Amino acid sequence: MAGSSSFPGVYVAETYSLSMSVQPGQSAVTAFVGDFAGVPAGGVRVNGWLDFRTLADADGGADVGKVLGPVLKSYFQNGGGYCYLVSTAGSSLAEALEAVTALGGVTIVVAPGLWDQGAQSAGEWARALTGWAAQNQAMAILHTDRDHTPEQAGTAVEAWGLDQEVLGYAAVYFPWLKQSGDDEPIAPSGAVAGAWTAVDRERGVWKAPANIALRGIDGPLHPASDADQGAHLNLNFIRTFSGRGTLIWGARTLADTDWRYIPIRRLFTMVERDIQRALSVTVFEPNAQRTWESVRSAVDNYLDSLWRQGALMGSSTQEAYFVRVGRGVTMTEHDIAAGRLVVQVGLAALRPAEFITLEFTQQTLQG
Repeated sequence: MAGSSSFPGVYVAETYSLSMSVQPGQSAVTAFVGDFAGVPAGGVRVNGWLDFRTLADADGGADVGKVLGPVLKSYFQNGGGYCYLVSTAGSSLAEALEAVTALGGVTIVVAPGLWDQGAQSAGEWARALTGWAAQNQAMAILHTDRDHTPEQAGTAVEAWGLDQEVLGYAAVYFPWLKQSGDDEPIAPSGAVAGAWTAVDRERGVWKAPANIALRGIDGPLHPASDADQGAHLNLNFIRTFSGRGTLIWGARTLADTDWRYIPIRRLFTMVERDIQRALSVTVFEPNAQRTWESVRSAVDNYLDSLWRQGALMGSSTQEAYFVRVGRGVTMTEHDIAAGRLVVQVGLAALRPAEFITLEFTQQTLQG
């Protein structure tokens, strides 16, 4: 052993150290999907309004500028960051969503032309976008048709027939909006996506994207009342209040479970993405105590930071979250021998000490 030899020389003691940390990634990266002639196959990144105008001018200022200009203008006016445009022109919706996946890091999908081909097509798109969001730790921001009343809108959303397990990954907004300086109303999803991005940047993904005044908007196309909102919980209304402007007045998904609130669903998907990405560094590590302790410490530091920022409930870390990993705790001897590293994380996002649990499994070297 180094340090115990009785003759002179240079001795080096090698110690094991897995350098690991969980870093927060981008929580609001939007992809606009639709029939956008002139958008390159595979999608294109747009960094801001001037960037989009350059793209539109290159297309002759016609198709993509006319179809997407008003929606993207409202997106950037309301705080949207860089986004992607992915077209179905010359391809299917399934192929376009594969292109969204290939872009990497997209967390919000929006279809400005959701209702362009009628109710049946809108249902097909809603199911496809929401299914993609559920599979890719993302959210679908959807909207109702231009001329819907609240009753028609609520019924139309029900008619989509979304599977129960994906309802928490979609949020629907009503009604369309009057854009300042434009006679044509616009779908609300672009402005809403921009507001989500601004809230994430200024407050955090755990802040409800509601009670937010929309910029560049003269008001909703159709007014709504408290009674309308109470009768249609599957809709997030946009309403005008005297002295306060036009506000997003709702923050619900389509679910009626723990995932009924947008910030709760998005917080958990963010945590899932961040921890899964961090666990990938353990793939060539032994499934042993030292690895487990490095994982536990890294995840604990990450969740402690979220708690201190106000993302988790509780006056202490014990009330706010827990991290479990180890033999007889999250793993059997068979798991360890097979190289399955299992980590359990509990988050108190609604009330102190009431945890919703996530479980992560990462393949490592055998124990």
